[in-house]
Amino acid sequence: MSQNSQFDNFMDAFVEELIAIPDEQILEGVSADAEKAAGLKILLSANKAVGRKRLEAAKAGVAASSEKQKVTDVANVSAEEARRYVLEATNDSRFTLAARELNELSDDDVLRIYSQIKSLEQPRSEGESSK
Repeated sequence: MSQNSQFDNFMDAFVEELIAIPDEQILEGVSADAEKAAGLKILLSANKAVGRKRLEAAKAGVAASSEKQKVTDVANVSAEEARRYVLEATNDSRFTLAARELNELSDDDVLRIYSQIKSLEQPRSEGESSK
């Protein structure tokens, strides 16, 4: 018999024995309310830890996504191309742009607006969708 199957047999027997023991015998000498409170405390602590990890992962994902987007969208586009694109977007019903002369905007402003429009065009991933 291999070690894995011996261990599996041991664990199966152990679990069966634990299930067969009456609750009163397990709780003998212990306050059920105190154990319940301790268990709830552990559960709440675990929930908080999971929440913190999810928040950290979400923040990291947003930061990585926004950095990637900035580099991808603006780095490969000249200010002239961005101006043409923004001008076309002013006629697109999906976007609402305040009436202004694009010639009056600085290159940085045009590139920023271009980046914002591009980010609005990108489909949302599952994790970003609103509920």
